[in-house]
Formats: sequence, structure tokens, C-alpha cells
Amino acid sequence: MSALVSPYLYSRHDDLEPVGQVLAALDRHGLADNTLVVFFSDNGGERFSRNAPFAKGKAQLWEGGIRVPCIIRWPSVVPSGKTTTQPAITMDISATILAATQTTPPAGRTLDGENLLPVLCGERPVHDRTFFWRSKTQIAARKGRWKYIRDPKGEYLYDLTNDLGETTNLAAKHPDLVREMKEVIKNWEADVKEYQWAPGSRWEKTPP
Repeated sequence: MSALVSPYLYSRHDDLEPVGQVLAALDRHGLADNTLVVFFSDNGGERFSRNAPFAKGKAQLWEGGIRVPCIIRWPSVVPSGKTTTQPAITMDISATILAATQTTPPAGRTLDGENLLPVLCGERPVHDRTFFWRSKTQIAARKGRWKYIRDPKGEYLYDLTNDLGETTNLAAKHPDLVREMKEVIKNWEADVKEYQWAPGSRWEKTPP
């Protein structure tokens, strides 16, 4: 009896095999201990993926579309076999690599991310952070345990500590938090460039 294997699984195998080849080459040449390797995805799974317990997937700002695994290997610096609950975002990788290579950013250039090495090495405790995302039709912010999303259908507020699957919209129950999150987003929007999605199409900023 033959088994059916999803084309998605074949494509994932093809993607991962070169990673193993790179790691093997580092081992073979004695470079593994002093090489920082970062492996992560740019977005959540698409239609062939199983994103449970997270909601939705690629191109959506619910957790299923933006929460991804990240593996960092640097044997001489980062302890092996350790898992952290520290919230992080893609921009942290740039800041972490700059710190690892002792590289100073250009004058006047403010980094959007932070160096993850102090947390990974146990020199700094896990801490709350504030993150922002936007797409053509959605905007989201996370501040500590709270996550706010707005799309053309409405506003949503989730408590990620107790509801990782984003199943219970608490916006009506906590209007004060909704106002706070919208104000945080407005301040962020004032600090970033106007996003031009297509000719004649502009991002609709957060209303008061």
C-alpha cells in the first residue's frame, strides 16, 4: 500500500537539506563553535500548513501568520538545548548579528530590533516588548500580553497569555486597552515612513 505525501513536505525537505550541508561543512572545517547560525521563517504557514493552535496563516496578522520558529546556534556562546519565551521579531536578528560582530551601526541609524544574546546567555531576564505589523488591509500591535488587530471587518483584542489561539475577542470588554493600543500605534505610525502599496493607494492610518 503506497502512502500519499504532500508536495509541501517534499518542498520543505528540499529547503532544509542545504541547511544540513552548511552545518556539516562548518563541523568538517572546525568552524562550528565560532559561527553564529540563525534559522527562522519569514511568515507563518500557508494553505498546506497546520498552524494549530494559532489562528489563520500567511499574509494574516493573527499569530498563525506571524509567529514562527527560530533556532540560534553558536556553541561557544549560546547554551545548547535551551528554549526561551522571550518575545522577539525579525529585526532583532540584525541587531544580534551587529552585536556578535562588534559592529557599530552608522551614525544616526536607529535599530528597530534589539540584541537577543543577553537573554539567550542568561545575562538578562525575559521581558515584555511592544511590536507592530501592518499589511495592505490589516494593522496589529502587541504590548506585553495584549495583542490588538484591526482589519476591514473590525477591531480585535486578545490576551496572548491565556489565549494563544486568539479565539476570544476582548475588545468590547476592555475599551480602555483598545484606546491605549490605538494610541501606541498612532505614535508608531508618526515615526515610520508612509507606506506606498501601489500607485494611488496609501495606508489608512489608525483613526482616533
